[in-house]
Amino acid sequence: MRPIRSGIAVVCAALLCALGVSTAVAATPCIEINSQNPVTAPPPVSRPDTRSCTVNLATAFPSNNATGGAQNFTGTLTPPAQCAGPWAKVVLDWTTSVQGRQFDRAGSLNIGTTQVYFGTTYEPDPAGITYHFAKDITEYSALFSGPKAFTGGIVNFTNATDTGVYSQTVSITFYQADREHPAPAEPDMVVGLGGQDASAGTPTIHLAAAGLPRNIVRAVLEVSIKGNGCDEQWFTDVPNDVSARFPAAGLCGNGPYREVDAAIDGTPAGVTQFFPYIYTGGIVPTLWRPIPAVGTFDMTPELLDVTPFVGRLVDGGSHDVALSVANIGDVWNLAANLLLYTDHGAAATSGALTSDTIAQAATQATTEQPGANGAVTATVTAGRDWSTSGFVDTSAGRIRTTVTQHMAYRNTDTVTAGGFAQQLTQTDSGSNVVHSTGPRGSDSTTLHVWSSPITIGATFQVTDDNNFNLSATVDMTRRLLDVRDGGGAHSVRQSTDEVSSFGLDQRANGVTVAADGHSTENFAGNDDTGAWFEHFLASAHGFITADRVHRFGPSVR
Repeated sequence: MRPIRSGIAVVCAALLCALGVSTAVAATPCIEINSQNPVTAPPPVSRPDTRSCTVNLATAFPSNNATGGAQNFTGTLTPPAQCAGPWAKVVLDWTTSVQGRQFDRAGSLNIGTTQVYFGTTYEPDPAGITYHFAKDITEYSALFSGPKAFTGGIVNFTNATDTGVYSQTVSITFYQADREHPAPAEPDMVVGLGGQDASAGTPTIHLAAAGLPRNIVRAVLEVSIKGNGCDEQWFTDVPNDVSARFPAAGLCGNGPYREVDAAIDGTPAGVTQFFPYIYTGGIVPTLWRPIPAVGTFDMTPELLDVTPFVGRLVDGGSHDVALSVANIGDVWNLAANLLLYTDHGAAATSGALTSDTIAQAATQATTEQPGANGAVTATVTAGRDWSTSGFVDTSAGRIRTTVTQHMAYRNTDTVTAGGFAQQLTQTDSGSNVVHSTGPRGSDSTTLHVWSSPITIGATFQVTDDNNFNLSATVDMTRRLLDVRDGGGAHSVRQSTDEVSSFGLDQRANGVTVAADGHSTENFAGNDDTGAWFEHFLASAHGFITADRVHRFGPSVR
């Protein structure tokens, strides 16, 4: 996931690519010490005690074939007859083992044309590690009405140095619904639009949405997003003129603000900002041993409610869904699904888009302040306020929907030591509101609030491939609040996930003389049952030193 770019020759691409420093030679992972298997603080996926059936998709499947080439596991997923739907829950389980030396890689799972999982891997150590994650994929239940082809796996590359091969065991478990555990209200149809890569030369991709049902009442665009290369940690990128001041450091440009803009048939349909993910080789690998950064294994897709566009989507034609990355500096992996809810009382609906205030670009500003010894502090701000409105005529009457977003962004980055040190603080927060008014004045409101502050301090002193000193401190947080009102029901879900890490890697005359780190993670929030869940982790020298869990439930605090 780290391309070779011109610039100074370094050995640890993890830090240097994350901070925008280029590499002139094929880089190898820095980590050469053993650590505990990775541990994360968020609550596990709950599982109802109903009848269940498990379908295996892969068992100890290697990411690479006998000649070293990357390979996917494939097959046909047939929902088990012994656990016919409806389902209270459908859960994806993925266990991975890897040993030796290897970079962090990306993995995914597609069922038909729908991407149901996307995330990144844990970098191995010489002795090897094993980790597991579970993902609730109940929202894709409509896919399991019959047999579907599937393909998935970790895209891995090996050579004489990077020999680690990821072994994957993957399954899906179907939990039948009953009176105590009813099936949730999920989309009636899921349409996978596929994926493409955007780049600096082609910042916009186009996906076709065809064969859609004629009776849609609600539509949500689900977008998976991942930056690579200079945009792997896009929030550390600096304005182009700042990069030009420090040519030896090879800092990545285009500034630190990114967003993905969606359009339907050329009309702006939504904007999404996204969490500043850091992969397990990012910045300094010892930062993430054994507690990875927030969200590393399962990169949550972003949701854009495009219900105001339903009147266009039900015309029986093919529609262009365009995704664009603002200020793009490198390759981005983008994929999208349409989650569709239909009218169970009519074969056709109709409607129209009545208002759209989405600007072509966010309001952005950059200021720069010189400091002592050639330092410079760049501050980049951005903001968004927009809304879309429309109506759809259903068998129950007309439903009017308005989607609004408010977003505020600020990144302050002080570059010192000739470009070889950065101290940055980024705040990114906002809210999305979906308000619908139905027949006889019935109202429904969904509020989603997010905040993703991150602070990074990193220094990279490099003499040559065999002599360097890398160190960094990262504090990152993901705060989420979801409130839903409608139909007499009210629910509140909130969570705060905080990781604070320090890592260093030193090499002298080709020998690693120091590779160490310590970190904490604290999660506090509702689990998927609504119960309150708190989990604190601490680590030192690659091993967990504290692990405390508290549950309060089932009522929401």
